[in-house]
Amino acid sequence: MKRYIILGGGIAALSAAEAIRQNDPSGLIVLLTDEPALPYTRPALTKQLLTEITAGELAVKNAAWYDAPGRDILVLTGRRVAAVDAAQKTVHLADGLVFPYDKLVYALGARCFIPPFAGSDRENVVAVRTAGDAQRVRELARTAKSAVVIGGGVLGLEAAWALRQGGLAVTVIEFEQRIMARQIDAEAANHIAEAMAAQGVTLLTGASAASLEDSGLHLTDGRLLPADLVVVSAGVRANAEIAAAAGIRVERKIVVDERMATSAPDIYAAGDCAVYGVSYALWAEASEMGRVAGVNAAGGDAVYRCVPRPLHFSGFGTELFAIGDPGLDPAKVYEVGRMPGARYYSADDRIVGAVLTGDVSRAAEVEQLVLES
Repeated sequence: MKRYIILGGGIAALSAAEAIRQNDPSGLIVLLTDEPALPYTRPALTKQLLTEITAGELAVKNAAWYDAPGRDILVLTGRRVAAVDAAQKTVHLADGLVFPYDKLVYALGARCFIPPFAGSDRENVVAVRTAGDAQRVRELARTAKSAVVIGGGVLGLEAAWALRQGGLAVTVIEFEQRIMARQIDAEAANHIAEAMAAQGVTLLTGASAASLEDSGLHLTDGRLLPADLVVVSAGVRANAEIAAAAGIRVERKIVVDERMATSAPDIYAAGDCAVYGVSYALWAEASEMGRVAGVNAAGGDAVYRCVPRPLHFSGFGTELFAIGDPGLDPAKVYEVGRMPGARYYSADDRIVGAVLTGDVSRAAEVEQLVLES
């Protein structure tokens, strides 16, 4: 009986476990996560930031699913991984427990990046990555009147909208000259910016934090923003240190091939901690990477394909859908097809990307069009 150990409690880890069981009905599968809950729908945290919802309510699968006859996946919560010994094929936990493995799937995800401004370690600064982080925001928001969100990506904007709906005065600061600069075109960014203004949310682009004090958040240009609460959404950093210490090839993220195999024998990696091609740290990407890793760990044959993943945003009284390349490569010559609230970008005789704003009812159709082009 093969022993499969999966490190992590996100969708990549869960998808790997499910794929292993589908390909090996009898192997021992143990999933180790440092969180106190079963794998849950992490993207919902910012969408429902001020809603009193628990990780259990967001669980992707309930406890009975893991224990069902023919599935038998053992999930051990609250277990922090300390080291991997690739030579001895063992996983060492912080509490001293050691798990031998025949195949290992490393899916420890990523952590939020906190820009290095003075005061970033204050109690009212929160980066939302776990259900515990979201709960902390809710506790702080009960007495806060003003909030600053650092980062104008989808998660930051979702957090800003939730905080605004909760009655707080909200300012979003974005280091780039426009929001989602690597994902949407300038027209879409302007559309969202106008919607934010209409809902009373202030957007400051080309801005960055210098220090947080009792008086508020000081920006590098000298402006001072009221900030009872600061939510940071400035990207992530891969949890790859344990892999690097084990001698696995890491270049910011764990380097994997199209089968999600790492440089170490019998070790696969998936999700936000791994890289193959271009990665945007999206749920769908992590899920598919986990599936491929699980299939191959169990002796199957699966290959990961890098395909454009859609971006959805709903907030400030509007909606946005984008997929592929919306004219962002300066080395390419694009043709732009326009319809009300929609733009289609073509290059090299094929449609490479599209953006819909306001009315996104044709999102599925547009996604198919780009993927099949």
